[in-house]
Amino acid sequence: MSGFSEWVKHQLELRQETDVADAARALGIRPSELGRWLSAKRPPTQDTIRTACRVFDVHVQEILVAAGYMTPDESGLDDKPISLSALSTRELVDELARRSASHSPEDQ
Repeated sequence: MSGFSEWVKHQLELRQETDVADAARALGIRPSELGRWLSAKRPPTQDTIRTACRVFDVHVQEILVAAGYMTPDESGLDDKPISLSALSTRELVDELARRSASHSPEDQ
């Protein structure tokens, strides 16, 4: 199994999703697509990476690391969670706007 498949499995565990069909519906993708992600024997394609970024709401670097396209050092991501107090009001507002734009009105 690829690192990407393991990463997807971990993302589903974090969301407490155990059924592939239910998880796919919750993520807004076809169950067959999620099944391919979980059984992948090769790194994901560019289209898969884009979709995974959207459905899991993560930075592309996180998926590129999981897929083996770059190292954690190359990604520039820090493993430690960011403290909200370390962010400016502008950064918080920008992030909220980004997340709001990526969700449909039915999600809210």
